[in-house]
Amino acid sequence: MPGTLQRPSSATLEPPVLMAGSPFTAVELQAMESDGVLHRLVGRVYVPAATRPTPELRARALSAALTPRVRERTVAGRMTAAWILGCAPPPELPVMLVESTRRIGRLGTGDRLLVHEVSFGPFDILEIADLRVTSGLRTALDLSLHSEERLALPVLRRMLAHPALGLSVGLVDRGLAALPNQPNKQRARRLLERLS
Repeated sequence: MPGTLQRPSSATLEPPVLMAGSPFTAVELQAMESDGVLHRLVGRVYVPAATRPTPELRARALSAALTPRVRERTVAGRMTAAWILGCAPPPELPVMLVESTRRIGRLGTGDRLLVHEVSFGPFDILEIADLRVTSGLRTALDLSLHSEERLALPVLRRMLAHPALGLSVGLVDRGLAALPNQPNKQRARRLLERLS
């Protein structure tokens, strides 16, 4: 069962997430961005310029950009999860993970999305604003195993410094040790040594 991050109980506290057609056109949204009224948060999703991004707002923005089928069957992961957690820049192409027992070909993801087949453990997934996202530890493990070192290092440093995530180099190292054989496990250990 996924964990849940707490969010404000009243939907009226949540800033709007805007995309073309709801209720403005793409041209109108771009004009409001040029005027400083809106800020593009991810992809073609905008929020009011004065809004402070939170994990919940980032999750809502990404969720708005996904088809319902993709939202239901995938989990935001890797750099996309790190962005939602507030530790990475917005992704150019969101990375969504799908359980390897599901069929990717039937997702109908459209364009502007990367999908990877993975296996999840019982504590690998959180729910943030109705979007499934990999946990801080799973995200750190995935970044150390699958991201280029020059991209992963600054993001992992921010994740380790983020008090709400409760991560340490030792915890991530123990997580790596618990994984079955992985092609990049030694490289990930060297990356963690640089972080410590």
